[in-house]
Amino acid sequence: MRIGLLASTGGMLDSFFIEIAESWRSYGHKVSFAAGTSMVSSQATLIPGLSRRPDLGMVRALAALRRWSEGEDLDVIVTNSATASALVRLAGTRAPVVYFCHGLHWNEARSFGDRVWPIIERMLLPRTAGIISINSDDQTWFANRLNDGRRLHLSAGVGLDLLRYPVQDLPSGPLRLCWIGEFSTRKRPHLALDTASELHRRGFEFHLEMLGEGDFRTQIRAEISDRGLSGIVSADGPGDAAAALARSHALVHTAQWEGLPRVMLESLAIGRGSYAFDVKGVRDVPLAQLSADGEAAELAARIAADWESGRLRQPLAFDRNLLDYSHAADGIRNFLPTFVDSAPRTSTAQRNRHVE
Repeated sequence: MRIGLLASTGGMLDSFFIEIAESWRSYGHKVSFAAGTSMVSSQATLIPGLSRRPDLGMVRALAALRRWSEGEDLDVIVTNSATASALVRLAGTRAPVVYFCHGLHWNEARSFGDRVWPIIERMLLPRTAGIISINSDDQTWFANRLNDGRRLHLSAGVGLDLLRYPVQDLPSGPLRLCWIGEFSTRKRPHLALDTASELHRRGFEFHLEMLGEGDFRTQIRAEISDRGLSGIVSADGPGDAAAALARSHALVHTAQWEGLPRVMLESLAIGRGSYAFDVKGVRDVPLAQLSADGEAAELAARIAADWESGRLRQPLAFDRNLLDYSHAADGIRNFLPTFVDSAPRTSTAQRNRHVE
C-alpha cells in the first residue's frame, strides 16, 4: 500500500506516528508524510494554509492536499487532528480518507463549540471511508453512524515506544506529584492548584511539579504565591516529562476532556498511577483514580487516603505491554486494505503518458 499520513503540524507526526510508520515500512508499504509545518524526525510535504486552527488561509490547503495525494499516488490517507482531517475530507482526494480520531472536539454539549462540532463531523462522515477511535465515548458516537466494517477501536491509542518509558522505582521521602500539560482552558491547571491547596490545608507534606507552557502559566505562577504555595508547587515551564513522572509518586490530570491522554499512558508505563476527573477519554485510562468532574477537594481526598494507606508507595499491577505501539501499528495496517480498491491501479506517471 501507498499510505499517506497527514496531520495539521509536523510535530504531531513526530509525536505519534514515527514508530508506526517504520513498522508499516518493514512490511513493504510506502509511507508519505504531509503537514502544515515541517517535521524533525522525517521529511514531510508541506501543505500551505494548513495549521492547527481554522482560518481563511486554509482554502489554499485544499488544492495542495489533492496535489500531494496525486503526486504520491496514494492508496489511502490516514489523517488526525481536527483541522487537517476536515480539510482533507473536503478536498475530494482520489485516495480514500481514514480519520484517526484522537478525540472528537466536544464534551457532552456544554458549550457552543460542543454543539457545533458534532454538526460538522456529521456533515463530513459521507466523505470518510473509515474511522479509528481511541476512547469509549467517541467509539459510541461513531458506532451509531457507521457500520462495524468501517470502524476500528484502539484501546491504547497510538501506543508508546516502551523503551523510552522504562519502569522506574518509586521515590523515597514525602509525597511528590506532577501535573504535565498545556496551561490552557481545556487542561484547567487551576484545578491542580485547588487540589494542592486542599492537600496543604490537610497538613500534608508534599510537592507538586507543574510542567508545560501556555497562556495561563504566568497566572498560575502568581496564584502559587498568592495561595501561600511557594516552595510547595512549582511551574517552571517545559521539561522532561518522563523524568518528572519518575521522580513523582503519581500524576494529577485535570483536563475538561481528552482523546486518550498520552501522558497518563506514559505515567502508567513508568509505573505511576493517575488522579483525574471522570470525563471523556480520561475515564478510559486503566487504573486511573477518578473523581467527579471539577471536584478538586474530592481528588485531594483520594490522593490523601492513598498516601496514608500506603497504596501510593506500592508498585502498580499492570501489564505494560498492552501499551506498546505495535498494537496500533498492526491494527491499522490490517484495517486499511478494507478501503483500498482491489482493482489494478494506474500510476500517476502512466496516466500522464496516456493523456499525452
